Amino acid sequence: MDNSGMMVTVAYKGFFDDGSVFMETGEDAPISFPCLEGWMPPAFIDAVRTMVPGQVETVRVSAGEAYEERTDERVKVVSRADIPEGVRLVVGEMVNLEAPSGQTYPARLIELTEKSATFDMNHEAICKALNFEIRLLSVEELR
Repeated sequence: MDNSGMMVTVAYKGFFDDGSVFMETGEDAPISFPCLEGWMPPAFIDAVRTMVPGQVETVRVSAGEAYEERTDERVKVVSRADIPEGVRLVVGEMVNLEAPSGQTYPARLIELTEKSATFDMNHEAICKALNFEIRLLSVEELR
C-alpha cells in the first residue's frame, strides 16, 4: 500500500511521553490532508503512507523533528492600554491574540503587570518528543 500523493483522512491522538494529551481528533471530527512531505511531521507521514483504512498505528516523533524551534520572536509584550477592558487575563491560561488583519493566534499568558501582558505564542509541544496514535479512516484521489 502506498498512499503517497493521496488525500488521507485520519483521527488521531497526540500525547507526550508522560501520557498527557496535547491534541485529539475523534472520528467525528477527523482531519484530511495530502499524504505529502510537509503536511505533518515526517514520521506521521511515513506511517500513514503504508496504512490501510481502519488500521491503527502509534508513532513517536523526536523533539528535533516535531515542530519548529522555540523562538523569542514568538513572545510578545502587549501594553495593557492596547487590551480591551473586560478581557479576562489569567497567567498560565491560553488566549487568542488577534492581528490587525483579523487572523487569530493562540498564545499563553506568561506574565501580567499593571502596564503590560506578556504572551508566548510558541507551541506547547516545542522541545518535546511527540507520540501519535493514528487511525486511518479513508484514502481518496487528490482532486
